[in-house]
Amino acid sequence: MGFGLSALATLSPEVSGDAQMFLAMTATALVGSHAPDFDTIFKLKGNSTYLRQHRGRSHGITALLAWPIIVSAVIGTVLGVNPATLWIMGQIAVLLHVTVDLFNAYGTQALQPFSKKWIGWGVIGTFDPYLFSAYYGAYVLWLITGATVPIFALLIALVISYYAIQFKLRNRALATVARHFAGAHELFISPGIGWDDWHVAVRFRDGLGAVKVKKGTVIECGRFRDKPMPGEDDLHFVEARKNADLQSFLEFSKIHTYTVTRHNGMIEYRFTNLRYFSKDIYPFVAVVIVDEVTNEVLSSFTGWVFSEESLQKKLAYE
Repeated sequence: MGFGLSALATLSPEVSGDAQMFLAMTATALVGSHAPDFDTIFKLKGNSTYLRQHRGRSHGITALLAWPIIVSAVIGTVLGVNPATLWIMGQIAVLLHVTVDLFNAYGTQALQPFSKKWIGWGVIGTFDPYLFSAYYGAYVLWLITGATVPIFALLIALVISYYAIQFKLRNRALATVARHFAGAHELFISPGIGWDDWHVAVRFRDGLGAVKVKKGTVIECGRFRDKPMPGEDDLHFVEARKNADLQSFLEFSKIHTYTVTRHNGMIEYRFTNLRYFSKDIYPFVAVVIVDEVTNEVLSSFTGWVFSEESLQKKLAYE
């Protein structure tokens, strides 16, 4: 999106006729369209901190106003351009980023600091190959032809149409699953990579389920017990519940199941989010291992992991 915005900026003679201004506008568009995701730096403090912070305050109302000011001020100062002339570009770039993130399943806490509610409409994937191809294809065509208006007018029309079609397909998939499971209470949908490809987690009165919906066909992936959380009488879980990894997972996850496994004097509490499904596994988990005798947390992990082998490496402890 940043490259597209920089191309559109050349419609202004002040930008197209001044190489330094074009450079500043391009830098503002590129940095602004990525600025809300600078919260990735929290990964340095571990997955639990990252999970709590990513797409939180950095995507909220205050940040929506602050990022453009910061980005335009820094780039304007570095490149010797009046920051005020860059602010609108920064505001558009940040607003587009935050708005687009609302359309995927992960969502954002867009109402921060007034609400920590997660908003995600499950319409577009975090990476959408069709949109990616359209954006970069349009930019390459612009570099070759310089035909700004027709290329980007067509791109905007295509993107709006694509979002509208995705909304229609998503709603149809939800309706299909609702008919398939007449007793469904809640549905949580995520788009797949393929065309009209969806994963839906389902909450019933007495259990949980997950299905794939491919072009209107429902494929069940599994059913699970909707078990209540262990109570205060489970002292090992009381200790596990204090763990930051598990707390972060439970704050974020809307639908999950869990297992309790005992082996070699240890108790493993494994929570699995059912909304995300990739490569035939549920990759978003939280695991806490507690010593059965000392009640000490030996190891923990939360995040995305795509094989049992990888998970065990992350849980390795002395």
